[in-house]
Amino acid sequence: MNIQKLLKNVLEKEEHYRQLIAYEIHDGIAQYLSAAIMHLEAYKANPSDNLENDPNMTGALRLLREASRETRHLISGLRPPALDELGIIDSLEMLIADARLEIQDIEFRHNLHGKRLPTQIEVSLFRISQESLTNIRKHSKANQVRVELIQEEAGTVSLTIYDDGCGFDSMNQIENCFGLEGIHQRAIHNGGTASIQSLPANGTTVCVSFPAPSHEAPASYSADGDNTH
Repeated sequence: MNIQKLLKNVLEKEEHYRQLIAYEIHDGIAQYLSAAIMHLEAYKANPSDNLENDPNMTGALRLLREASRETRHLISGLRPPALDELGIIDSLEMLIADARLEIQDIEFRHNLHGKRLPTQIEVSLFRISQESLTNIRKHSKANQVRVELIQEEAGTVSLTIYDDGCGFDSMNQIENCFGLEGIHQRAIHNGGTASIQSLPANGTTVCVSFPAPSHEAPASYSADGDNTH
């Protein structure tokens, strides 16, 4: 390999790493801060005399602490700390619990039941879910959300997030939206595919699939559609 090609490869890898860090900041720290601001704005609109037990204030503090933890982990690596501590299913349920503060009708179905996936697949699933749920809370005005994480017998893992909100023109908007483009890039980087389908007044469906070989057959569905979490 000549010097020009070597330099080009080094620069391309450096640019890819910079882009990955940008996605991590946008999909991680920025999302926690954005959610904390929403909690504080909700508290400002309806202040409580019992500040210590107000759910918006305690939620904001928890999210700010999570943002601080993410900052420290970003310095040493790019894996969300929640994944190491909770696993992918409990981490997604944590994101969904936050979303339920504004959208009560959220159903989560999966068939992993404690199984762990390859590290980068888990990171991508977590970040894509975090970006999608934040977008739903901020922009969609949705009443219903469905999250489904399924591992097929062949090993493919698919994540589908649907909301019945206001939607947008997905044919023209994705290229100009950093977060939505990040979903595509995360899928491609891990050998997967991503589809974002939306039309004005017709909701949005985000679907990503990754190759993730399984060592055991998938179990039956688990669902929390009764909203008991």
